[in-house]
Amino acid sequence: MITPAQIQKKAKNLWNSGRILKSTLNQESLFPWIITFRKPNAQQQVDDFSAVRQWVSHLKSHAKTNNGGYEIEYKSINHRQLGTQQLPTKIVFTSQEDLLRYLGKLRQFNALLTMAQQTGLNFPVLKDWLADNPRRFIKYFSIWSELLSVCNYLIAHPYPNCYLRELEISGVDTKFIEINKVILAELLDQLLPANTIDHQVISLKQHGFERRYGFRFEQPLIRLRLLDKLLYPVPNISDISLPVSQLAQWKIPCQRVFITENKINGLSFPKMENSLVIFGLGYGINQLAKVTWLSSCEIYYWGDIDTHGFSILSNLRHYYPNVHSLMMDEVTQQQYSDLCVTEPDNSRCDYKLEYLTNTEQQLYQQLKISHQRLEQERLPMRYIKKQLQKIFLVAF
Repeated sequence: MITPAQIQKKAKNLWNSGRILKSTLNQESLFPWIITFRKPNAQQQVDDFSAVRQWVSHLKSHAKTNNGGYEIEYKSINHRQLGTQQLPTKIVFTSQEDLLRYLGKLRQFNALLTMAQQTGLNFPVLKDWLADNPRRFIKYFSIWSELLSVCNYLIAHPYPNCYLRELEISGVDTKFIEINKVILAELLDQLLPANTIDHQVISLKQHGFERRYGFRFEQPLIRLRLLDKLLYPVPNISDISLPVSQLAQWKIPCQRVFITENKINGLSFPKMENSLVIFGLGYGINQLAKVTWLSSCEIYYWGDIDTHGFSILSNLRHYYPNVHSLMMDEVTQQQYSDLCVTEPDNSRCDYKLEYLTNTEQQLYQQLKISHQRLEQERLPMRYIKKQLQKIFLVAF
């Protein structure tokens, strides 16, 4: 048997769903809105006669007043033992106003409706979005004016090519956009011309908002060592960190590029003519896709002999198909098997890797079963130099 508390909960759920606002914006009506419930059967009426009467009385005491509320529809039931009984058969909110007054939401609803209608007049393209996303609108109602101020600014100044903190928008503090990127992205996608949006950026991760709408952002730094002093930009400057966009513009005239994940290995990599080493990127190696001049170099990747090492290698080959692997082979693994550890459960790669050679693929499949890991920093320096001497015919 339904209680007034359950009726109120159902009414709140209807409000929270946004259906009332949506139906009003679409010029539809949900009312009269009927709440169905389970009625006491004939046996319950006899066994729980007193409880049924209290239930009916309780429903009546919370029914519609001047402040809105529900109405009760009754049905006459002829009971063999109890005679004619008037039992509730429907709980009805006959009008939208009755339900809103009942919940104490009438003033809030009117404010929401006024703002939504005004938004539709000023931004006609948002009419459908408002009707389709009433819950989003309700959630952000308290800052709606500020959101529209940001949208107005970007409509007038698309692809601004500045940092978010540089914007000067009346009534909007410097952190506002950073905090509200998700809802702003939804609105801007509706409002901005298609040619002012980078549609290739589909995620807000990794500065996706800034990239999608034309803002500057703090770029990750690429760290490298120039292994040949003839490549130094100025004397004695060999260890350099710079944004990937600047590295893309600085075509270093080298023959070979080594890429290694471990920082210490990058710092201790032996000097070699016409060579440089990039290090410390991990899965951030995808950033090197923007450094297109690398395609004119010999590229060697040296990673851990584990599933993630080969995953990173495969990712790099997606952009640079001619990448060679370095010291990531079964000979190295077997020679230093005593230095192998177990790859943790939560950091194993089980994906299908498309850009491995047959030999690499075979070792990758073995590692998926054995869970072995030979970390590159465990290899002795004498072995590293020996391999480099053998491959590149150099002396150290």
